[in-house]
Amino acid sequence: MVKYGVDAAAHAIASAPRRAIIERLSLGSTSMSELARALDLSLPAIDKHLGVLLDAGVVTKSKDGRVTLLTLNPGSLDELAAWAMSTRLMWTGLLDRFAMSVEAEDKELDR
Repeated sequence: MVKYGVDAAAHAIASAPRRAIIERLSLGSTSMSELARALDLSLPAIDKHLGVLLDAGVVTKSKDGRVTLLTLNPGSLDELAAWAMSTRLMWTGLLDRFAMSVEAEDKELDR
């Protein structure tokens, strides 16, 4: 079952091993056994984390002969990045208005 969107992407990056998998795959496609060796994780652990990443569409897999290659889907985190940026802008605006309000109140008290 593929679950796309902000929630799936956030869940996919919520774990340090999954973030390590994403970082490794950003260097290029690799097999599950090469990934396990590179990250010093067991194959069952890699398989568990890959399930989440595959479900979220962050990683894709393809066959190259007998080897299954894992590839990072670079656009898969765009929606999460856009949400994070809009949330950051919202909070920045709110905090700026709060700071201006506090400054105005301080000026009133100084009078």
